[in-house]
Amino acid sequence: MAERNLIDLKEVARMLGGMHPEHVRGRLLKRPDFPRPFRISGRVLLDRDEVSEWIEMQRQPIDGRTTPKSRLDARRTA
Repeated sequence: MAERNLIDLKEVARMLGGMHPEHVRGRLLKRPDFPRPFRISGRVLLDRDEVSEWIEMQRQPIDGRTTPKSRLDARRTA
């Protein structure tokens, strides 16, 4: 089985630009499109790769242009 890179809500909040962890817990975890968390020893954890992928899917350029899929694919293979 592949090893997962698990992170807690504080790290998710940091990945999202310094958002407060309670915002992550109260709002983002309830979104149907947000990666599903799980508990280990009472700690709420998420998979870092799933959160990173979700962040990429949420990106919206300021000027309204879409991000070319080929550029996203190039980043994933790098």
